[in-house]
Amino acid sequence: MKYARAVPALSLLLGFLLAAGWLLSDGPSAAADTGYGNCQNIRLPVAIAPGQPTSRTIAGIYCQPAVWAAGAHEVDVLTPGATYNSSYWNWPQDPALYSYVDKTLQAGRATFDYDRIGTGQSSRPPSGAVAISNEAYVLHQIVTWLRGNLGYSQVNLIGHSLGSVISIAEAGLYQDVSRVVITGLLHAPNVGAGFATTLESLLYPAALDPQFIGTGLDPGYLTTIPGDRRADFYSAAADPAVVGYDEGHKDVVPVTDLASLATTWALPPGLNASDSITAPVLVVIGQQDAIFCTDPPVLDCSQQAELLASEAPYYAAAASLVIDSIPETGHDIALHPSADQSFALINQWIMTH
Repeated sequence: MKYARAVPALSLLLGFLLAAGWLLSDGPSAAADTGYGNCQNIRLPVAIAPGQPTSRTIAGIYCQPAVWAAGAHEVDVLTPGATYNSSYWNWPQDPALYSYVDKTLQAGRATFDYDRIGTGQSSRPPSGAVAISNEAYVLHQIVTWLRGNLGYSQVNLIGHSLGSVISIAEAGLYQDVSRVVITGLLHAPNVGAGFATTLESLLYPAALDPQFIGTGLDPGYLTTIPGDRRADFYSAAADPAVVGYDEGHKDVVPVTDLASLATTWALPPGLNASDSITAPVLVVIGQQDAIFCTDPPVLDCSQQAELLASEAPYYAAAASLVIDSIPETGHDIALHPSADQSFALINQWIMTH
């Protein structure tokens, strides 16, 4: 079945441009069966803006490793991208290859892998109530809980795509994290036709999609047009079984999240939230990322020096900035056969910065 793109992507986008407590659920998550650590489902009460009550809930999985790495105990907070939930970082297919959670536990760090507000098992407020500033405030409450309630002195943010934008906003505004890992994201001047194509794919109400009919989603919750995820998120090297599973288990994104990119991620150096990050920063991009790397006039993502020269002005205050790219890899770096290479790069950087 074909799905018409009835409204031009940029026209629709322009139209939209005009705490403290925590609860454990009953029973462990599936991750607890891996043997790499102990995991627990979490229901964390949050507010979606300062001054509002903690009437929303974030669903997450908190895992501690069976054997901690030497030194201070650390926790990686894993924020997924648009139309993904926590399963992006804990992929159920071939977890020995694709699960960042499992690999992090083996490396001796804890993880907090969560469904962003409006996705997965987390609360789903009206779509118009969720923009990047709200997501960053929710992430700040997660960091505060990990530091204050669980006693972590080392908290690392690991973001993917929109999750990277949220991680940047949190780290720049609240200055409360130890390291920031950005995956699947470069800044606006490097965006070519691939970004417009992906945006067009996303401007599709989830309520019209067979997977979400009858779920009560308001029209502002969007998902990808059926069949578009391979072209948007994967390179030719991706396993068709992974792409197929992804198509069958996609999630949603509020249109206001996408609209607020214009006033967050797309701002130039000097005005961008990334300017305020003082923690060390690592940026990892797939060399065949269809959004940032494969359509002119974007950068050659195989050239590390070129990437660094382009991104460095956005992270002028960071304690350090490292950028690397992964060959034969598309936008979803965790879901390609190169996932071990991506994780090894991130893990080594965390251990040495």
